[in-house]
Amino acid sequence: MEWFTRIEGVEELDSAQAFFDFFELEVDPVMLRSRHLHIMVQFNQRLTAAVPVHFVDEDASDRASWQLARRLLAESYAQTIAGPLATQSGLAVYQRNNASFIGWEELLELRP
Repeated sequence: MEWFTRIEGVEELDSAQAFFDFFELEVDPVMLRSRHLHIMVQFNQRLTAAVPVHFVDEDASDRASWQLARRLLAESYAQTIAGPLATQSGLAVYQRNNASFIGWEELLELRP
């Protein structure tokens, strides 16, 4: 993720709104306020997995990195607001196992 921190101006970003302003993305302020943590977790996961393309020309490389980060942030926002948090969030609290039921009869069958 070193490529991301080398984008000029990223170090000064201190809020979710600042990220969206920096990458020139329009968002619903109400959705951003209520889901900013979930969006930024998704964005971090995408940044960690991303492999940027590097060009010989340093200016082109910087622009490509900015565009990649912009796309990843937009995707994170779109995915997070697409439905209920329980299905869209990457936070562990929403990743619980499905409930299961074992009947009493099945438990008795295992008894020696």
